[in-house]
Amino acid sequence: MHRTFKKQISSLDGVFRFLDEALSPVSTDHTVTYPLQLAVEEFFTNMVKYNPESANDIRIGVETEGDVVRVTLTDEDVEPFDVTRAGDADTSLGLADRPVGGLGITLSRALLDNIEYSYENRRSTVILTKRVG
Repeated sequence: MHRTFKKQISSLDGVFRFLDEALSPVSTDHTVTYPLQLAVEEFFTNMVKYNPESANDIRIGVETEGDVVRVTLTDEDVEPFDVTRAGDADTSLGLADRPVGGLGITLSRALLDNIEYSYENRRSTVILTKRVG
């Protein structure tokens, strides 16, 4: 199952409705759905904020295979940014001492089973994986 969304922060309501619909047959357990929702919000928002030059829609797909759920976000006509190489946020620092950015990726890494990134022909793809049960 997949859908496309306008590259706008205001699209997040539709993204969450889509995720609720796509994940409901797999699990209603918030320990599964919440980490995926949080990570999708993080990566969708980053695609909107850091690739504004591309007016293309962002494609989100959800697929299941056995006890694994994969959510794929694809952004077209953009420069690469490999989220798997981004450093973790330094959570030992107080809020006032931390640089802005990085916490969402760090949280996503901690809550998901895997994050993959690929880039080809100006297409950026992030795959989020979470085991059910």
